[in-house]
Amino acid sequence: MRFLPLIAVLFAAATPALAQLHPFPRQFPPSPSGFNGRWNGVDLERRSNCASAQNNGNRGTYAQFDVVAVNNGELNITQTGVTGLNCDYRGRTQLASGLLTYTGTLSCSDGKQGNFEGHVVESAATRLHLRLAIQLTGAESCTIDAILGMARLEE
Repeated sequence: MRFLPLIAVLFAAATPALAQLHPFPRQFPPSPSGFNGRWNGVDLERRSNCASAQNNGNRGTYAQFDVVAVNNGELNITQTGVTGLNCDYRGRTQLASGLLTYTGTLSCSDGKQGNFEGHVVESAATRLHLRLAIQLTGAESCTIDAILGMARLEE
């Protein structure tokens, strides 16, 4: 029992060094080139401050997403919704504070257009989640908090 406090002190002193040798798994910034291809998923939105009050609130659209990442940081996402609404996200990725950020413009087949900024929340061979803050700039001026959640089967 006398050794327990000594072990605790030694462990506490060694923890930073041990963390460097055997850290908990960390999610490294993803490579956008791994995003290329066809995905299926959902566009979830929380709209607020809309010019037309009926457009405020939560929305969700199931969609197919075609993603094209170019080595210069360009990332384009074409969303084809089951409702017939199609949107294009055109932007650039950049590493900032350990996050892969994504900024650009949005245009949709219903006339919705705007600017967005956000980041990649999660990426793996079978899933991709982006969190976007969108500000519409056309006739409808909603502020949108959006999640693009995508998945695909491994090849």
